[in-house]
Amino acid sequence: MVIKSTSRNFERKKIELMKQNAKNLHTCPLCGEKIEVGFEKGILSKVAEDGNYPFPHVHLHGSPLHAMICYVDRHSVVRAVGGIRSIEISRDSKTFQQFMAKWSNPY
Repeated sequence: MVIKSTSRNFERKKIELMKQNAKNLHTCPLCGEKIEVGFEKGILSKVAEDGNYPFPHVHLHGSPLHAMICYVDRHSVVRAVGGIRSIEISRDSKTFQQFMAKWSNPY
């Protein structure tokens, strides 16, 4: 159907527009998974305002759950990568809501 195809194309274009300068493919030092790192436009704007570079970016993944931490420069390029095995997530409704909002936003 034309409507579904157009809708899917719009969604793909929207996601591509949301990705900002960061098609950085990196390997998690803990599990070896190759991960494409992307940043939300709003985060990049806030970091630019603050001027605190490099800024840390955390990517949660895997089983058992762990994270890859990336240090990103002012050009949205990942300059260093590390691994985090110890993760604690607060168990409250506000944190859960924020976690779900991040989950639904690919970048």
